[in-house]
Amino acid sequence: MKRETLLPPYAESLWLRHSTLIVILEAAILLLPFLGMALFHSKGEPREAIVAVSMLQTGDWILPVSNGDVIPYKPPLLAWCIALLAKLLGGEVTEYISRMPSALALIALTVWTFRFYVDNGAQRGRAMACATILLTSFEVYRAGMACRVDMLLTFFMVGALFTLYNYWKRGMHGFPVAPVLMMSGAMLSKGPVGVLLPCAVAGLFMLVRGVYFWRVFSKLLGIAIASCVIPMIWYVGAYARGGEEFLRLALEENFGRLTGTMSYASHENPVWYNFQTVLLGMLPYTLLVLFSMLSLHRIKVWTRIHVYVQGWWRRFRALEPAECFTIVCFVVIFVFYCIPKSKRSVYLLPVYPFLAWWVAGYGWHLVKAGSRAISAFMWTICLTAITAYVAYVVVQCGWFPYSLLHGRHALEQAMMVTSLYNSGGVAQWVCVSLSTVMAAVTLLLWRGPKKLSFPATLTTIWLLYIAFGGTYQPGIINAKSDRAIAEAAAKVQPEGPIYAHVSTDMLRFFTADFYTADRVRPFELDNPEAGVMLIGVEDGRKWLPEHADRYEFQLLKHFRQRSCDVRQEVLLLRFQAK
Repeated sequence: MKRETLLPPYAESLWLRHSTLIVILEAAILLLPFLGMALFHSKGEPREAIVAVSMLQTGDWILPVSNGDVIPYKPPLLAWCIALLAKLLGGEVTEYISRMPSALALIALTVWTFRFYVDNGAQRGRAMACATILLTSFEVYRAGMACRVDMLLTFFMVGALFTLYNYWKRGMHGFPVAPVLMMSGAMLSKGPVGVLLPCAVAGLFMLVRGVYFWRVFSKLLGIAIASCVIPMIWYVGAYARGGEEFLRLALEENFGRLTGTMSYASHENPVWYNFQTVLLGMLPYTLLVLFSMLSLHRIKVWTRIHVYVQGWWRRFRALEPAECFTIVCFVVIFVFYCIPKSKRSVYLLPVYPFLAWWVAGYGWHLVKAGSRAISAFMWTICLTAITAYVAYVVVQCGWFPYSLLHGRHALEQAMMVTSLYNSGGVAQWVCVSLSTVMAAVTLLLWRGPKKLSFPATLTTIWLLYIAFGGTYQPGIINAKSDRAIAEAAAKVQPEGPIYAHVSTDMLRFFTADFYTADRVRPFELDNPEAGVMLIGVEDGRKWLPEHADRYEFQLLKHFRQRSCDVRQEVLLLRFQAK
């Protein structure tokens, strides 16, 4: 048996037998303990979570209205998952429960990616490295720790691709239930792109492998139609509830975003933006590739690339099917998302499993070649872990020089540092210490075999993410949350609606609405006689004088920190009609 590690034979045999369990534990330990440590601190997460809150409060699981007048513009699968988990785990929607669907989706995606390549003849060592790289790529990790639809969509889309590949391997006989269920889930996560894109990728792959066009077209058309049956039940029900408003919103979000015909500008970026986001999203592994290209062997590398390009089609057709499939998946998905004007980094999440496979293979190639890039990468990661630990110690000892903070955001930055200072519990110290100890151990392996130092570096990265999710991130960003605003408003208005005015149509006090159990309503919706309201300082400069002839306003509190939703300082007011 070919050796894949430097472990003793009996230990390697044990590792091989339980490698899938190891991947499950690796993903679960990295994600699950830390889901609830960070408060909601941006409008995106509470906007999704509040839909589940509305479902549980009203019993409307089709098209619930939240924040007074907001209907969801995305399909409801994420909200269904959150609401069901809340019912099973106590009935309350929390940050932890809201993020659990994304975390479970990432765990499943990581394990499935590992098993896909192992089942298709890959070495377990490379497949294990691929799983770790996927799990600890910054964009993927961030999506797996967020209450957003993107990781759920990625799981179903990549799952559809894996099952369509298996369908092709079996000769495309029979009716493939698994791809249909996967694409149904993808469509219920974000819309028709969850069916269109997997079929396009799988179809092109099948054509490349020599399957006749009409057979590919007929088979995939039937699968696509079947995949739309379950989601269309919801779409019909939602249209019955929301009417033309829902139809307009659904068409704009799905087809208007793709064709660039939306009524408002939404994440419009040039083509190069996608290249930039993938490079940043693959951090820290982008550094490994960069170091290898800057190494002393760069001339030979570029010569080999030139030779490879000359016969690229012949070599591409001669690849193992799984390798060919990986390339087709990455290229088609990446090019597809370069077409719309609307571009976001999370749209490209489905390419990361396939990119992680390539980076894992490239990393092992560098290890076998004894490349200095491995040492440079190892030193960069270890010094980052040690530097972060030293910075944390400085903050915990009260030595941080606040005088260094200047500018209009100095108060917010000071609050973040203070928040980190207040997060010095035993668990937080354990998280940051583990990554530092592992970094020191990895540095001791510097002059040892690269086959040992590379896995040690991956372990350091994994522990550094534990420090990030368990200590650094929540310690800093909790200062940005609007929970304090919500608590102050709920204290002066324990029951009933809390009103708000935001001049920008697309914005609401989503975070405050979540932390007050969906009690925040637009002022204009009810035109109430009396009550409590929230308004941004900039919005208030115009809105308050316009309503001064009808209402008397009393300032209860001025929140100097900018709201994470409306990006303004916030006023808490009591009002009474004259």
